[in-house]
Amino acid sequence: MTALIITDIRKSNSARGLDLITAVIYSADNYESNFILSLDKRSFNGFLVLERSTAEKEIPEIGVRKGDQFIRIWANQGHGLSIGSEIRLDGLSA
Repeated sequence: MTALIITDIRKSNSARGLDLITAVIYSADNYESNFILSLDKRSFNGFLVLERSTAEKEIPEIGVRKGDQFIRIWANQGHGLSIGSEIRLDGLSA
């Protein structure tokens, strides 16, 4: 099981009707963590992954600390998520 926590939500400047969401991976077995970080321009659970990375430095404006593994995703506005919300993903596979 992989758990992500939402650290930032803002309206997308480039895609109308979408929010840009940052989520930090805080709990994952090694396989699922590597799978999440391998996602690029792919969808999962209705989200489109735009970026995945390990932070080389702190990025306080999006709630990411140095060393955090994080993803940035687009989601339709009205997704019901808020900062601090948790997303749990079970049984991921390629």
